[in-house]
Amino acid sequence: MSIVRCNMLKFTSIKLTRHYSKFECKEGRQVNSAKKPPILYGDEVSPPVRFVMMTAAHLNIQLDFHPIDLFKSEHKMDAFNQINPLQKVPVLKVDKDVICDSHAIAMYLCETTKSEDLYPGSALARAKINQMLFYNATTLFPIDSFILSEYFCGKMPSGVKVDEWFNSLHYLNTALSVSPWLAGDQMRICDFCCASTISSMETVVNGIKKFVYLKRWMDELEKLPCFEINRRGLERLKYFMSLYKPN
Repeated sequence: MSIVRCNMLKFTSIKLTRHYSKFECKEGRQVNSAKKPPILYGDEVSPPVRFVMMTAAHLNIQLDFHPIDLFKSEHKMDAFNQINPLQKVPVLKVDKDVICDSHAIAMYLCETTKSEDLYPGSALARAKINQMLFYNATTLFPIDSFILSEYFCGKMPSGVKVDEWFNSLHYLNTALSVSPWLAGDQMRICDFCCASTISSMETVVNGIKKFVYLKRWMDELEKLPCFEINRRGLERLKYFMSLYKPN
């Protein structure tokens, strides 16, 4: 299969606009000295892909986006399997090296910049951020993945899974009751990470409105220009959900 480039976005301080060939933010700072920007393989319908894209946009990092259509099973085709045998997105290819986990990709992108806005150098600050990244990886996203997979198989979420989801949101709401962001007083990559997962689940299980602090946190994130990436991905998700809606 030939993987082609698609129309991407140009990030500005005002809005995100269409741009061809490259995922470019303002002047498009590159993450290394390579002649070509790193390649990001993914589908905007995926929360982890949107997480990486928002991180890159916020950090003003230039990426080349190669779309992998999950609904056409392109992630299972031989061409992509040679890149990532795990058959999952996102994947970041930097020269000949490949990174196959969204959390690792986001941390790598942060490490390549001088800015410590999203992932500061302090060991304690990073521990707090990592704690929330791991919470997404071990709790939030597995529930999200299970419920949405069931949905696309024609099944609505069970009461048990919905309760699990609300319990996971309760933990975050408690954390946000003592600080405006998940890891403290400033927005970090864990906020992008968890928000992309939670916003996807909102398309099936509307739970944010039950949690005051969580709702306030999401409202603040939605004001960010780079969050347009998340909105566009959700539109794509909702389109496919309309095609597979359980009876």
